[in-house]
Amino acid sequence: MKGSLWWAFMIVLLLAASLAGRGALVMVALMLALTTLVSSTWGRHTLTNVSYRRQLGKANLRYGEETSLVIEIVNSKFLPLAWLRALDAFPLKLTVSTAPLQHTQMHDSGLLVTLLSLRWFERVRHIHRITGSHRGRFLIGPVELSSADIFGFNRSYRTDPVYDVVTVYPRIVPIRELVYPAGRPVGEVLGQRRIIEDPLRFSAVREYRTGDNPRHIHWRASARTGQLQVKIFDPSETIALMLAVDVQTSDEAYAYVADWLELVLSAAASVAVDSLERRHMVGLYLNSIGPRGERWLTVSPGRHERQAADLLGTLAAAEPFRGSPFVEMVRSMRINLPYGTTVVAITASPSDELYEALGLLQEAGHPVSLLTVGDMPPVVPERIESHHLGGSDAWQRLQAL
Repeated sequence: MKGSLWWAFMIVLLLAASLAGRGALVMVALMLALTTLVSSTWGRHTLTNVSYRRQLGKANLRYGEETSLVIEIVNSKFLPLAWLRALDAFPLKLTVSTAPLQHTQMHDSGLLVTLLSLRWFERVRHIHRITGSHRGRFLIGPVELSSADIFGFNRSYRTDPVYDVVTVYPRIVPIRELVYPAGRPVGEVLGQRRIIEDPLRFSAVREYRTGDNPRHIHWRASARTGQLQVKIFDPSETIALMLAVDVQTSDEAYAYVADWLELVLSAAASVAVDSLERRHMVGLYLNSIGPRGERWLTVSPGRHERQAADLLGTLAAAEPFRGSPFVEMVRSMRINLPYGTTVVAITASPSDELYEALGLLQEAGHPVSLLTVGDMPPVVPERIESHHLGGSDAWQRLQAL
């Protein structure tokens, strides 16, 4: 019931019925014309003032964590919708436990289908549960909306560029047996003498004494007690921990061992979280190709409240193919590392060149620990502290490091 030919037919039918004096046929022609007009107008405006919105309970998930996904569809007009279908592009690596995903020709994406009817000015919410069953950074969207008039003759389609990003962190496990270079503690440790006070380690308050730094006055405590109070800080030696992570797991250019890669990234994430919980400064070098073509990605050492999210988010988005060779990245680290920074290198592709580069870091005053991944433990020089984490089987049963 579309197009100029149909309207031409209607006009001819109406004229012929009028000239022939067929009243019933005239009524039929008028009814068809009216139905066509209503159908066309209705179909043109079915998606007008219709909105589609997602609301995630959490955008950043730990491996295996579940959260809510609320889909809200609103019809903000007087015209009701007999039916509305929403096809939301959804990554297959996010598990939706409340609805099956419709598969498409794309191997990594499916469709979350919502089908419903809407009255005038009605708001409908559907609640789903999604689980971060795979590490990665996943894009949800866009969404295609389609509807039709009440007769089903005129359909409307619209694609909304509505996107949401869900980041699933690598699997994080407790650190139990893994140790770092002996004689040089990782991160910060309490000093034996009060030589340098660390302003980040506020521990208590006491009364003000002559010679105290005015910048350390605790004004709230002073107001509460009626006497000047100053903050007391723990002395500390701050030695940053720098993670050097290698995403290369195969000698072939366009191949990788998925389980080995996940074990490498899980080890890095677990060490990072454990160290931050101990209030150590943690940074990252990662030789994955960056979103703008970077040869490697870096996160500066820190222990602020966003540091864990920055580190885990960078590891979560790691691609399986390297930018720069790991040895080249390790060599370049030396000029930017503060003296005494502990380096934890994690790789599935150890080599003599890597051992040499790590040895040079040690000579420059940086304690080194090497964590290796693979089915067979490598032969590492004794001068380098090393631990073999295992291969594919280790990732499948990983519970602690």
